[in-house]
Amino acid sequence: MEATDILVSVVLWVVLSLYVAGNLYWVYQVIARVVSYNPPPLEHGGDAVEVRIVTIGNEAVVAETVRNLPTELDRRYVISEEPIDVPGAEVLVVPDEFESEAVNKGRAIEWARQAVPCQREYVLYLDEDSHMTEFDGLPDSDIVQFTEQPRRTTSLLTHLCEINRMGFQIEQRGFQSISIPLYTWGGGVAIRRSIEEQVTWEYPTLIEDTVFTWRAFVNLPEQPSFSVLPEKISGQSPPSLSAMIRQRRRWISGSREDNTLLSLDRVIMYGLRDLSWSVTGVVPLFVILGNLPGVDVFAWQIHRAVSLVLLSFVFLWVAVGVRQVRPTARVAVLSLVLAPMTSVLHSVGALWGLVSPPDSFDVTEKADETSDQEATQRSQPLSTDD
Repeated sequence: MEATDILVSVVLWVVLSLYVAGNLYWVYQVIARVVSYNPPPLEHGGDAVEVRIVTIGNEAVVAETVRNLPTELDRRYVISEEPIDVPGAEVLVVPDEFESEAVNKGRAIEWARQAVPCQREYVLYLDEDSHMTEFDGLPDSDIVQFTEQPRRTTSLLTHLCEINRMGFQIEQRGFQSISIPLYTWGGGVAIRRSIEEQVTWEYPTLIEDTVFTWRAFVNLPEQPSFSVLPEKISGQSPPSLSAMIRQRRRWISGSREDNTLLSLDRVIMYGLRDLSWSVTGVVPLFVILGNLPGVDVFAWQIHRAVSLVLLSFVFLWVAVGVRQVRPTARVAVLSLVLAPMTSVLHSVGALWGLVSPPDSFDVTEKADETSDQEATQRSQPLSTDD
């Protein structure tokens, strides 16, 4: 074999090995834990919950989030970096002079924790765009994760990528029975007050919600309990491909920087998952190279057969994601047809974060859905009944 053949063969087989390792772990998670998942019993009502919504200062977006809150969640705070007016909630403005080891969102939450201590059993954290229309209660667990539901705003393509991600993220249901949850979605997570007081948010990180959970499991003398609820809280899909790519870049950079909090086996597992996710973006390039005339890839027929099996996982995740999100028939069909493309796009930001971690925190832009709805209504013709 020539030097080019050897290089392409090594890269393709290494990438394939990473995929096999990552997918096998996902299959293990699903078979061992997700299949046997049972929703935890609910024991706490709205009178045990205090809602805290974190924002930079998107007044219209937060106002819509507060408007969608169930009435039983009657204690509501908005933690904002800027003064805003939000009907139905008390706004807490983070002072510029507040000093903390935490940064960005973590700094704001830590200030509020110190300045206005939670007076109820649980504090429920929502993102500024988290729409929670129903509340049935909380289980008696220390950390309670709600299920994420992406909501399309401006970009159809990023919404399809989110549907893809929701299929893979079905593994989250198994987190309540593993030693340390792999990640936490901060758009809908309830934390027992006593646990938050012990752990605090005093830690500099790009992924404060996940790192809080890791620190709780690693540092507390008694391991906390973690539950996942099937009840969904919807959040906006990224408004553009560039916003989604920057978001994924921040996610993988944060996990790679802070997974040293965990044991060696967890660090290795995360490394394999991150690498397999990241290299998805360059797979098409090397597949093309492998099929070029004159390029002889080692055991190419075997590699192609295994690759086809792994490709089926992409369609499996999208099918599960469609079942979770339940979009329109048109969007469901597009999700399946464009599954390979959305899988690659979903990984581009991870690849960027792997080779070039960000040195600043980029907040994902949120759409003003109230304005969008009003514009849509104005553009629709009146019926003969109006």
